[in-house]
Amino acid sequence: MFFTGDPTTRKRVDLGGQSSKERDRQKLLKQTRLERNRCLWLCQQNSAALKIQKYFRRGKVVEVERAKVREQFYKTYGKHGHHVDRHCFGPDLEFLRQLIFFVNAWNMNDFSVLAEICRLIQHFVRESG
Repeated sequence: MFFTGDPTTRKRVDLGGQSSKERDRQKLLKQTRLERNRCLWLCQQNSAALKIQKYFRRGKVVEVERAKVREQFYKTYGKHGHHVDRHCFGPDLEFLRQLIFFVNAWNMNDFSVLAEICRLIQHFVRESG
């Protein structure tokens, strides 16, 4: 023991109120809580990233399917609906389902097809009364 100027050889007592075991326990609990929170945060980040990836992948698949349906529609009914007659508008036919599925209002070709089909519907309604 080094000389500190204190003539007594008594042990020093920490009067802080907590023993070192209690401090170690509190430190361990705090560290465990922080680690748990960090793990929870990482799980939330991973879950959010998976949702975003799923959304974008789904969007790509839907666009590919829309392009396929658009091409099939053009082959069957013509690029501007030249082969459309009143029988295409039956409730069990795929005509309107296909049209609604692939039409994108920001695509000028789709918009012109939609406008032409609306004009044809109006024409057929006028004819049949």
